[in-house]
Amino acid sequence: MQTPKDIVVYLDAAECEAQRVRLHYAAVLAKKWGAHLVVALVPQQPSYNRHSAFARGDAVVAMFELYKERKEASLKAVQSMIAEFERIYEIECELRNCDGEMGEALMLHARHAGLAVLGSSRGLDGEESALTLSEDVIFASGVPSILVPPKWDAERPVRKVVIGWNASREAARAISDAIPLLVEAEEVRVVVVPEGKINRLLGEDPGADISQHLARYGVRVTLDSLKGSDAGALILAKAAEIDADLIVMGAFGQSKITEFVFGSATGTLLRKATIPILLSR
Repeated sequence: MQTPKDIVVYLDAAECEAQRVRLHYAAVLAKKWGAHLVVALVPQQPSYNRHSAFARGDAVVAMFELYKERKEASLKAVQSMIAEFERIYEIECELRNCDGEMGEALMLHARHAGLAVLGSSRGLDGEESALTLSEDVIFASGVPSILVPPKWDAERPVRKVVIGWNASREAARAISDAIPLLVEAEEVRVVVVPEGKINRLLGEDPGADISQHLARYGVRVTLDSLKGSDAGALILAKAAEIDADLIVMGAFGQSKITEFVFGSATGTLLRKATIPILLSR
């Protein structure tokens, strides 16, 4: 619930403009909260190239030379962006070259921070990397994560927020983690999709209690009880309706991060969302 004092942003060897948007978004938050910014760069590994298994002889040498060149170019590009944003926003940045790291080794960078900023390759046709294969682990780091779409306006302030609420532990954690952003927002919509379990837990007016809780913090909150079977689609529709700047939701603590508090339908939200999503579990 406190404003993060250290933020980690994960970058990989993806398209340069997507890297820039993600780093820019994290830099804006670091400036806003006076936070230290850690840039975790995850270079592409040759083993993730789908053609690497077919390389033989001189082709192997050429492949590794190309990999080395791309890795060095990626590092220089990130160093240049860091220097630019340090100058513009007057923030302190720390570059960590995570070459060879994957899984829990990458997660530790988030576990030692107050917030993780990353993108998502889910639903895209891009090549896998150590980072995209480790997204599930990073989400399990114990700190909130914000997924930033590749074409988002990084300087766009968080004025309108949509919260997905079903009274789960994960959803409550997400709201608590998002409080620093919610209290400054001009409009916050709590979206509830009533179903049997929620009605048994929350009675005839699901979402009323959490709305009152937020109001006590001074959050400008409106409760939207929506009918339908696809909660993920309903959240996206509400976000589009109010031109939201952020979606806040909990992530279900099971084996797959795509099994969210609203069920597997929310995997669609991750693939189709064009605005940042704050996730906690």
